Amino acid sequence: MKRAGQVMFIVMVFLALFLVQSNLVWAKDKPVKLKVGNVFPPPATSLMSDILQHWENEVTKRTNGLITFETFWGCALGSPPEHYELAKMGTCQVAQFHEWYTPGHFPLGDFEYVFPFGPTDYELVAKANRQIRQEIPEFYRDHRKQNLIQLCDPPGGVYDFLSKIPVRTLKDFEGQKVSLIGRFFGKWLPPGATAVVRLGHERYDLLRAGVVKIDLLPFDLLYAFKLHEQTKYFIETNLITCCWNAIHMNLDTFNSFSPEIQKILLDVGPYIEMKAAREIIPKWRNRIEKEWKEAGIEFIDFPEEEKLKWIQTIPDTALEWAEDVEGKGYPGFKIVERWQQITTDMGYKWPRKWGVKK
Repeated sequence: MKRAGQVMFIVMVFLALFLVQSNLVWAKDKPVKLKVGNVFPPPATSLMSDILQHWENEVTKRTNGLITFETFWGCALGSPPEHYELAKMGTCQVAQFHEWYTPGHFPLGDFEYVFPFGPTDYELVAKANRQIRQEIPEFYRDHRKQNLIQLCDPPGGVYDFLSKIPVRTLKDFEGQKVSLIGRFFGKWLPPGATAVVRLGHERYDLLRAGVVKIDLLPFDLLYAFKLHEQTKYFIETNLITCCWNAIHMNLDTFNSFSPEIQKILLDVGPYIEMKAAREIIPKWRNRIEKEWKEAGIEFIDFPEEEKLKWIQTIPDTALEWAEDVEGKGYPGFKIVERWQQITTDMGYKWPRKWGVKK
């Protein structure tokens, strides 16, 4: 009994010392509520907002409630391109936005969007994206120049089409107008199709009026903008999957925390990226697919042989992008080569080589 008492005493002393040390470690960190800017609707209707909510909850949990958040959904603080400035200046301490909104500040931010028919496996894309950003210092450098640190860059839904007409072959695209956005998507359309560039929230009316009959977006945004209400067919082409709405923190805010809190913030990012890839996105896909089928949307799996013919008609947009950013002092060709190599090493088989110098 005496020995047992000694052991218990030692354990209690150890625990007391541990608690004292823990309090010392966290002493400089005081409870704080961070202001968050978000460009999409609340989590109930937006996949990316749902992922942000999971990230916030995990940070609060791991900091024992030290960090909490006040989130302004749906561009309540400003337009999508303004969110980088809001976070840079500290108007909000955290912002979820895509770097391609302001290509002048983030020339590398759209690098994934130059590879048509790239990998669509969410976990592979998330891992490859994190690896290449760790390998190429210019990504980190550009964020520091804007007084930002990128903490989490989850993948989004696969880009596919909703259509008012059935599309099963390349010929079905001929003469059709397709609403989309972005620098290169219009160049990726099959021969005979015409791009109509519009913001997502404008496309419902375009479809309703018959100005366009086909729309291209990630499946979750097709759902968020309710475009299924004006269409009859979901065309599964698996065109691309990208990480397009990263979570950024004001760098001064990040530096104000102790190393222990900074480590938590850095650790939560990849954890949520994998959670999004393995759990959150599949859950949303199942939910949306169920609702669409119940609403009468017909799912069309675009034939593989048609995609193989299609891909040969697309100009080498990766080459165009690499030459452009090389002229701005960035390693464009290295990024194009490494992205294809990293994803190949992870198991993706590219149907075509991109970024081929002439």
